[in-house]
Amino acid sequence: MNKKIQDQLRELAPQLEELVPYLQERLEELNKTLTRDPLYGQKERLFSEKQTLLITYADQFQNQGENVFDSLKSFMENDLHGSCSYVHLLPFNPWTSDDGFSPIDYQKVDPDLGTWDDVERIPFPKMYDCVFNHISQKSEFFQRALTGDIEAQKLFHIFSEEEYGQPDFQENIKKVVRPRTTPLMSPYKMGEVDKYAWTTFSSDQIDTNLTHPEMVRYIFESFFLYIEKSARMLRVDAVPFMWKELGTNCTHHPKTHLFVKLLRSLIDEIKVPILLITDSNVPHQENITYWGSGEDEAHVIYNFSLAPLVLHGLEFGTAHFLKKWAQDVFNIPKGVTFLNFTATHDGIGMRGLEGIVDDEDIDKLCRAALERGGQVGKKTSRDGSFRPYELNITWSSMMKSPDLSQEDWLRKVIHSHALVMFLPGIGAHYVHNFLGTLNWQEGLKESGIARRLNRKKVAYPLELKDEQWQVLERLVEWTQFKNSHKAFHPKASFELISCPEQVFAFSREFEGQVKRVYFNLSCELVKFDDVELLPYDLKVL
Repeated sequence: MNKKIQDQLRELAPQLEELVPYLQERLEELNKTLTRDPLYGQKERLFSEKQTLLITYADQFQNQGENVFDSLKSFMENDLHGSCSYVHLLPFNPWTSDDGFSPIDYQKVDPDLGTWDDVERIPFPKMYDCVFNHISQKSEFFQRALTGDIEAQKLFHIFSEEEYGQPDFQENIKKVVRPRTTPLMSPYKMGEVDKYAWTTFSSDQIDTNLTHPEMVRYIFESFFLYIEKSARMLRVDAVPFMWKELGTNCTHHPKTHLFVKLLRSLIDEIKVPILLITDSNVPHQENITYWGSGEDEAHVIYNFSLAPLVLHGLEFGTAHFLKKWAQDVFNIPKGVTFLNFTATHDGIGMRGLEGIVDDEDIDKLCRAALERGGQVGKKTSRDGSFRPYELNITWSSMMKSPDLSQEDWLRKVIHSHALVMFLPGIGAHYVHNFLGTLNWQEGLKESGIARRLNRKKVAYPLELKDEQWQVLERLVEWTQFKNSHKAFHPKASFELISCPEQVFAFSREFEGQVKRVYFNLSCELVKFDDVELLPYDLKVL
């Protein structure tokens, strides 16, 4: 085992050095187990044009009498025709809130869904969520803390009423930046004593203490288990907020980066190609810091600016900001890349627009989302104000601008999803992108949870409307096209092409193969040079 792992543990917290013997033994065991993997010993094969990721909940497809993982397998094989080579299974642990992102146990499969054997029957490499920033209040660890067990309380960030009430403590709380407007600390009775726990996201999601050996060992055990269970992409959830230090804003803390480096060091010891991916929905310049030097942190970061910039271009009929942003953004180190996507299970992120477009334009996008049946999620900023964080709306509903014909709407939906696959990086599609799903208003009404607008479960075999079948069939065709052309390798070159303001155009080249991509973001017919584009048309030449 590389000595830098021991150094990183010591730098995070001296007491973590006691985990070194465990890590040495576990890494040796894991590498022996992985010798059966066909890519064992081929760590250089990290990126390929054939990589396309499906993002989905495990129980997305409901077929009475059939296990949900088998239904998902059928969808990927028979409806997507294998066009998605990886599947991101959103959290499928036992959970208590946030649709899985409040896991009770990192290492178990929700028994209502199945078992690890069911998960592994899906014959595609997988991405699993490492929700290590927090754990459910119903977890065994926090339940011990609630009994008054002082040692268990040390696994979290727990404060006495006296500490919490100090003026300096309250001032420090105000400095913390996070994507919620709820109180940072939540009250609990621990034994017979009233105390407060750090809860970045909700009172049900208790933040973990990354300095405590017992908690960190549990995290490592879970991390290695995921790799044993076919994870070839590991997504670190909510990474900017992982390290807590009162007196700072607790965002992008140097020790957060060090923790990511530690995870990367562990992956580098494993003899199969595994990609570490960080989830950091923050402005672009902050987001790209999670690549580190290009060799020591994440292999892949979410391209959070791309989706809202495409949305902005479609809403205003201009590629101006998209082109300006794209001029330099893809000049990136050799060993890293982006994950490119439109909507996700959370909706459409907005923080990627900060510092790129005017606040007035952001406000217009928020109003458009509200007019089309969506909601606007907000965050607490450094100055204490509330700012848009995400649009809770399906992409297909957001594309329904006034007076748009059905034909134009279909092109707008399909081609905007397809476009992101052709840019440098790994293309990813949330499952509802393929289904052309509109807002699930019943889900919002029943739960009061805005994100449910984009989280409708569907019957399987599929029962879709005609226009939904068109979205599915044409987006699968575009995905297969991308997968079959080396010019769309994640590390292929990228160069903008001069074109009218309404059009976003670029060329890609890899190993001598060149492709030119043209996308019309406007509702007008555009002709230039030898190219003719219908409203929202996409052409690859």
